[in-house]
Amino acid sequence: MKNVFSGMLVSLALFLAGCASTQESQEVMAENSEVEVTRQFTGSTMTPDPVMQQVMELSKAGVLKNVRMTRSIPAQITATGPENVLACISSEGSRWLEEQQECEYMAEEICAELGGDFDPCASACRNDPEAMVCVLMCVQVCSFAE
Repeated sequence: MKNVFSGMLVSLALFLAGCASTQESQEVMAENSEVEVTRQFTGSTMTPDPVMQQVMELSKAGVLKNVRMTRSIPAQITATGPENVLACISSEGSRWLEEQQECEYMAEEICAELGGDFDPCASACRNDPEAMVCVLMCVQVCSFAE
């Protein structure tokens, strides 16, 4: 009986230690928006598929890893990379700009959840300092500080 009781105490201690270490690692991951995650999302039904094109470009640039795509229409895409990048390209109509670390047309709520700075009316020419003529049009932008 004594062995059963001590075995139960050891099991309980291991269980509690495991829960505590898991909780800490989740808190650390939530603080870092550059944490790499794996996400599955759907491409577009357009031809050519702008989502697939962007995934391929980011994969070649080394931003995304372990990219897998199905041959269905729309394609089912699985990729590993920074959470903010995957959230951007998996949102319909959004586009990730790697050099500027920003996402065009991301929803304000998603931007806030990821810790980005949302601008509902950024200039369409904000990244082209030599632009001579700029269309007076707003672009929704979520920027992520490096």
